[in-house]
Amino acid sequence: MITLALDTSHKYLAIALIDKDNKLIDGISNYCPKKQSEYILVEIDNLCKKNNIKPFDISAIVITNGPGSYTGVRIAMTVAKVICSLRNIPLYTISSIELLSSNDCLVLMDARGNRAYYGKFINGELIDDIKVDYLENIQNIRDNLPIIGDGSLFNEQDNYPNLCQKFIEHRNKWHLEENVHTVVPVYLKDADSYMVKK
Repeated sequence: MITLALDTSHKYLAIALIDKDNKLIDGISNYCPKKQSEYILVEIDNLCKKNNIKPFDISAIVITNGPGSYTGVRIAMTVAKVICSLRNIPLYTISSIELLSSNDCLVLMDARGNRAYYGKFINGELIDDIKVDYLENIQNIRDNLPIIGDGSLFNEQDNYPNLCQKFIEHRNKWHLEENVHTVVPVYLKDADSYMVKK
């Protein structure tokens, strides 16, 4: 009973192998923006071989389903959907914003065009919805919360946690997908055309 966890939604390629007791067997979290597709299958294979895990030992997959890079989100999702379909194993999803979250924080992820995806968390719980907005608007509702993610958007240090451990920490936020074939990325960019800069 081993779960394969994958995140390619933004700047990192995160791959984790999680055992039946929700403990990390092994994992990587490599900074490689726009190159996740080149390494994902190689690194999955490397991790499995390193830990003497055969493909058929993997009994479930969990991925981030966005928001994030348009292409990036689709990389892990495509790999997971193919494997889950062929093997008939369950697929779980978690928001890339929720994956980064901690107790009290503002999770910030660059959406380009002076905008960001964000989510506010108090006591580990998401306040309101995950949204995309202009940076100045987000700054106005920050409420002095520490930033996790792309702090450089606010002239602070980027702050990315151990993504492999975060999959385990947020196990209760995994969503079991009933139909692998209907899983689609969550982009939020559709809202852009309706946004008016304040």
